[in-house]
Amino acid sequence: MAETEKSALASLDQWPKPGEMLVLSLQWLVVIMPGILVLGKVIATAQGLDSQESVSFLQRLLLVMGLVQAVQISKGHKLPGVVGPSAVLLVGILSTLSSGVGAVYGAMAAAALLTSLVGLSGLAARLSKLFTRPILASTLVLIAVTLSPAMRDQLFSQATKGGPMISFAFGFPLCCAMLWGQYRLKGLLSSASLLLGVILGSILYHLSPLSDAPLPSILAAPLAGLPTLPGHGLIFDPSVILSFCLCYLALISNELAAVEATGEVCRATAMPGRLNRALVTGGLGGILAGLLGVPGPVTYSVSPAVVMASRAKSQWPLLPVALALCLMAFFPVGLSLFALTPEPVVGAVMLYLMAGTVFAAINILTGSNGPPKWREGVVVGLAMVVGLMVAYLPPEIKQSLPPSLRPILANGFVVGLVSALFLEHLIFRDKKRR
Repeated sequence: MAETEKSALASLDQWPKPGEMLVLSLQWLVVIMPGILVLGKVIATAQGLDSQESVSFLQRLLLVMGLVQAVQISKGHKLPGVVGPSAVLLVGILSTLSSGVGAVYGAMAAAALLTSLVGLSGLAARLSKLFTRPILASTLVLIAVTLSPAMRDQLFSQATKGGPMISFAFGFPLCCAMLWGQYRLKGLLSSASLLLGVILGSILYHLSPLSDAPLPSILAAPLAGLPTLPGHGLIFDPSVILSFCLCYLALISNELAAVEATGEVCRATAMPGRLNRALVTGGLGGILAGLLGVPGPVTYSVSPAVVMASRAKSQWPLLPVALALCLMAFFPVGLSLFALTPEPVVGAVMLYLMAGTVFAAINILTGSNGPPKWREGVVVGLAMVVGLMVAYLPPEIKQSLPPSLRPILANGFVVGLVSALFLEHLIFRDKKRR
């Protein structure tokens, strides 16, 4: 009996038994796939890619995430932390696309290089002091706020037969159904509620009168093949680089928080080294992502919750996940199925994910230290309101901004984060909690 219990609670660096490895790997795969596919589709749509180009984009994205996942668990933080595309970088990409795709990914690669240098210099622990409770909460709220225009456009889709309100009437109940599934279902089914929502929602949409567009031919995609390289070069625009440096500042906070929390759950030792290696690996992954024209990786903060739910602390079940992601990158025929995901379903998934993001922000702000103080609430409130105003700036005001400053001043996430940092570390510096 003791042996069984010990096996069920696979410790860090311990290889689970084959049956346990299969179940745990499947659970991790179900957790990560919706985020990769949905965020990838949002960016591919924003870049105006056609069906074939979108499939190739997803191939490159899966390949980068699989490679970074393998390196993180073997050489990086060496923890059961699942890697996926960063929502912060999604915000950065959507906010700076007007500068050109080459400038966007050139800036992302440059900021990722600086992130790796931070890890190599051993500054992770010092940099984490910037990310106080209000700053972490502000970062998460700003992700939801600045993605709200994209969510709006997906949920109130013009492509839905019957108009935007019919689109919303389909997408919003689907979001509620996925939330119900996560809350009511148990085990793997609870983890799979998001993926099931994407699949079933897409099938129901295409079988209903809501879509009169012909389905793209699945057989048109090759069974297997290498992803094509992006057709653009890298451009290093200083203003776009500065914008992405601030995005990567938030990404660093997410990475450090996720690794710290996962390490605490796993009772891992030598955490400073793990934090620095995590930043080096994530930064190198971001450089590769920039070269391949896809969003960079981050360790997801859901990782500790999955570890606690599965009671398995081993990082090795994520190795088959990394292999599966890399293998899927070479089978376009399977990925072409996700090109069928309609806009209301994508919007429902984004709404689902952002609801969880806001919960995480509230949880940080009202955590073990008790209710938030006035100062902390004001920092988050100012960041949220400023980010919201900038996110919904009329196009004519954005166009009136100086081109060199537009990637910064028209980015609600960047302006909101700078406002939060200014208030927390300068205006309220003397009253800052020790």
